[in-house]
Amino acid sequence: MIIAAALVLIPGISVCFLYLNYNNVYKKYQAIFQSYQLTDTPETEEPIILQLTNGEVPSWLNGIMYRIGPGKFNIKQNDGFTFSIKHAFDGLPFMHRFQIDGSAQTLKYNSRCLSKSIEKKIEQKSYKGIIFFGHVPVVSFLQWIYRFLNRLDSFVLRPRPDESPDAHSVGVTATPNFPLPSHWKSAGRQQPVLVSKTDANILQKINAETLVPEKVFNYTTFDKRLKGEFSAAHHQYDSETKETFNFTLSFAPRPRMIVFCTSDSGNVTILADITHRMDKSRIGAPYIHSFWLTKNYIIIPESPLTYHDKCLNMLLNGSVLSSMAWQDDTPTYFHIVSRKVGLVASIPVPPFYTFHVANSFDSIDHVTGDTILTLDSASFSDGDILNQLHTFGTGHPKSSALKPEPFTRFNGMAYPPARQAKFGDLQRYKLNLTKSEHISTNLLCKNVEFPRFNQKFALQSNSQFIFGCELSAYTEKTDESSGLIKVDVLTGDKLRYGQEGYSCSEPIFVPNPQSSSEDDGVLLTLANNVDCCYLIIVNSVTMKELSRFKIGQFTAVTFHGSFVDHEFESININ
Repeated sequence: MIIAAALVLIPGISVCFLYLNYNNVYKKYQAIFQSYQLTDTPETEEPIILQLTNGEVPSWLNGIMYRIGPGKFNIKQNDGFTFSIKHAFDGLPFMHRFQIDGSAQTLKYNSRCLSKSIEKKIEQKSYKGIIFFGHVPVVSFLQWIYRFLNRLDSFVLRPRPDESPDAHSVGVTATPNFPLPSHWKSAGRQQPVLVSKTDANILQKINAETLVPEKVFNYTTFDKRLKGEFSAAHHQYDSETKETFNFTLSFAPRPRMIVFCTSDSGNVTILADITHRMDKSRIGAPYIHSFWLTKNYIIIPESPLTYHDKCLNMLLNGSVLSSMAWQDDTPTYFHIVSRKVGLVASIPVPPFYTFHVANSFDSIDHVTGDTILTLDSASFSDGDILNQLHTFGTGHPKSSALKPEPFTRFNGMAYPPARQAKFGDLQRYKLNLTKSEHISTNLLCKNVEFPRFNQKFALQSNSQFIFGCELSAYTEKTDESSGLIKVDVLTGDKLRYGQEGYSCSEPIFVPNPQSSSEDDGVLLTLANNVDCCYLIIVNSVTMKELSRFKIGQFTAVTFHGSFVDHEFESININ
């Protein structure tokens, strides 16, 4: 009798304890997110032709820019209530297509939601297995059990034969000309290829013109060995060898990272299978958004921003962020993988986290003969940015309420977080691979994010310019703004573009085909001002505005973008 009672009570008590844990997490994130009401971006499924608002487009600028980001935050359900997503990373993703014709001075624009099946499930209150990045929906005890079991069942994020192509939220990077699995029919390769990616091991093939999702797949579709729940939203590409590089990461039973490259024809080569650092200690399960590539090495950062609980909270709460923690006094490791022989070094440096890397290259020290790696990235000194991401793209008007709020620590990060007042810093890391040691960390520029550069100079030591975004916090007299910045990494000179109250997106550099210098070209950026969205073209030499198109009376929040020319050749790919 006692044993029977125990068999009933112990699991019941455990489930109640887990639900109380869910409620605790829900209350914490509601306290952070509740004051933010994110607005929807309208779909423009049928292309429209837009004329210049002012200025002139360079006649040589002809091609297509794709941009991707969250677009749908408020979904009316069948009971009349509105499901409001409170985190900017969780809005249902939109792909935007901008076809620029410099000779006609026109812009052809269309956009589409990429996860309408999820929208329909939310409308019908049947979003049982969805995992958000930061949003934690309120549910009853029975709903929580039901959704937890469904998340447990579907967590691998593996596409299933009966799934719709828009059944997953895949909305971080937009990648034209991405390789497709070698066993897919070659006839499909005659059409332009467009793929969306995220930090999970899942990809979405999209029609490059209509933006209709066509297929959902993952890296195991290329090769069954590429198992793992996570991957990097930003791959790397070598234009000389025509190889695409990435990794898959498993968190259980122990962290495991498989580094691989894919040929243009979709064939896979495994470069490293990493479970331990070179000192034989086990790797963690870090959150990795991007990494570096040189002509001879892949460099992957293992920062102390990790999935610290084997993702248990993610499954319990339906929020990836609830499983992330910043581990103080823990180094960041650079895992250096030779493109020929696998893992060759795990070099510790003072802790930092990077969302976005810039250029990188390897070289030989002419005096010692040592191999030196030079790696540029926009770096954060702690993990607080993770709890600040919910405000991304919302803007803030001038205000006299500037007193900092008291905070504690939750999962190693400031809670409640202060509104983000600046970006990370553009840093240059130098490593001596021969001696397996960190040489230096040099500050190139403070307050820079979304670094981009002329991709003709990728992997080369003679690259001089980095473009990015710079954040100006709101004050008593000025509105919050996000402008563009150009950094000369050799001289330290900086040029800026921006207007008060405007939020500029990641700049995409397009070189002038007749250019004689690395920075000769234009930057393409979306800029939101109050409730209006513009495509702005900036002279990348002078950082002066050349022209702008008004896209519509709305805001379009986007993370990343890519540009192809009029023949769909890759020019600047994210």
